[in-house]
Amino acid sequence: MAESSRRVASLGFLALVACAPRQVRDVERASDAVERSARRGDAAGVVAAVLPSSRGYVDVAAVAPNSGPPAVGKTISVRPEALLFIAPDRPVAAQWSEHGWAFAEDPLVVFDQSTPRAALRSLVRASREGRWETLLGLAPERYRIGLSVEDLRRAWTEGEHAEALARARDRLAGHLGDPIRADAHEAALDLGDGQVVRLEREGERWVVVDF
Repeated sequence: MAESSRRVASLGFLALVACAPRQVRDVERASDAVERSARRGDAAGVVAAVLPSSRGYVDVAAVAPNSGPPAVGKTISVRPEALLFIAPDRPVAAQWSEHGWAFAEDPLVVFDQSTPRAALRSLVRASREGRWETLLGLAPERYRIGLSVEDLRRAWTEGEHAEALARARDRLAGHLGDPIRADAHEAALDLGDGQVVRLEREGERWVVVDF
């Protein structure tokens, strides 16, 4: 990794940590409020604490069932998470722990596929930098059969759909920080207007089914 990239990552991390003290107090108060609502089975209180744009991704019934507070001994906790943009198209996950804010993934791994967001980030960067071998590895195995690196290069640079691919890629880049719905096997990023980016897990890595 180039020294400039390491410097950017380090500065970004320092900026995140510098903002922590005041934000930590706010997060702690908000976390306590959500926990109280969940223990009371107060679904409305839980919903009120979630950003409107993210409420569709919260299983309120599971967090605050209408039947009443959780059973004795059940622990409910809220883990603060954030996205830190170390470059316009490189959102990196961070999370709060007992030791403070820390990266939840290695920001120095350029073409990561360990999470759905990392795979999408890698697709954007690989296609922009002409890393066709990396782009091939981001496709599901069933798509890679009979597909070569040269096929991808032609499709993205001189094929009849090259401009459409670039537009789709650039639109995706503008949504890299948006919520991603995911389970253990599949993930989806809603771009709006009926367009959804879909991913699936292959072993320990995520691949992009369509975008």
